[in-house]
Amino acid sequence: VASQIELPAVTIELEHAIALQPQSENGTVSLRAFAPEPGIQLRAQTSTKLILEIGNIAANAILGTSGTTTTVVDESIDGLSRILQIKLKPGEPVNLRWSLPDQTGIRFAAIGDSGAGLELEWLLQRAQQLGAQFLLHLGDFNYSPGEYDRAIELFRTAPMPCYVSIGNHDFNESGLIYQKFLDQVGPMNHSFNFAGTRFVNIDTAVDFFPANSGHRGTLFAGLAQDPIRYFDQVCFTHRPFVDPRAGRDHVIGGIGEIAWLQTQIAKSGGDTLLTGHVHRSAELDVEGIRQFTAGEGLGYEDRVAQKQVAQLLLGEVQSGQPVRYQWQPINMPLAAHRSPTHETKLKLEQPPEKLEWYRQMLERTRDEIDRSTAKSTS
Repeated sequence: VASQIELPAVTIELEHAIALQPQSENGTVSLRAFAPEPGIQLRAQTSTKLILEIGNIAANAILGTSGTTTTVVDESIDGLSRILQIKLKPGEPVNLRWSLPDQTGIRFAAIGDSGAGLELEWLLQRAQQLGAQFLLHLGDFNYSPGEYDRAIELFRTAPMPCYVSIGNHDFNESGLIYQKFLDQVGPMNHSFNFAGTRFVNIDTAVDFFPANSGHRGTLFAGLAQDPIRYFDQVCFTHRPFVDPRAGRDHVIGGIGEIAWLQTQIAKSGGDTLLTGHVHRSAELDVEGIRQFTAGEGLGYEDRVAQKQVAQLLLGEVQSGQPVRYQWQPINMPLAAHRSPTHETKLKLEQPPEKLEWYRQMLERTRDEIDRSTAKSTS
């Protein structure tokens, strides 16, 4: 993704952020951060005024300014968005960077395969309830028409920043749609450092051939040369190395790809991989790498078990220590299970009585919602 914006009077360099809209009619430049502590460098050719709006920044992140004493920066906060009104003078670069003041005991949630309906809305609320300060979404927020735009809006208005790995359903939808991910969400391969821990977002939405090709190969080549020593490394992606379900192989499928990725993760100093793709929660040891599969974003297993069993993964980052993980129940209410994917999967995988139970449950909860809405309106 482009890291530089050229405007008539100013050059903008981005670090851990993308341009959503280079410049609108009212002069606002819209950006989205894809890491906790993004940075912006401004270089003005003439005296000018600039409005920047950058989203996906934690409410408690603090803006720091360096490089000049003549630039005026006025910041306002609206949820996860920061609106900056800047008066620039030529000749000196201006550096802006947000940082989180307290990086002790930071929690994050990890979950994938949510679609973008009521299920994703609930997951964002649930992650907040559990004290997560950011969410790692492990891909597949797009199962049916209209969900891509709805997911982007839900990420924009979420109660916490969301850092997203691309899933196979986010890459292809009767044609390639990954450019929308690059334009609206962020890069498909990148890393960021936080509280002594390195987070690595890896693209496994489709197969790579050869395995070390493309931007993903470039990413791991750079990680191997990074001189900084980290207390831990968290790799997150969509497809797993091993399917935790007996006799199933819903995994990365490229020739030699799994072996190459295992080697690269180990060489870069990591031993943990967070994945989705399989709509199940499980922890496995895969040749020395801990694979956490957290793909129950739809709560599909609740429908199979006919009770609440689905889980998300919670991690805690402590500076100077490895990340600590624990499973937490999603506790998704029946009324939130609305994705058409439920019915499709139940038809394919379960006996007819499970599908009939689900349809009756849908009707019952729909009636309850209608009655509640009518009472509220009255």
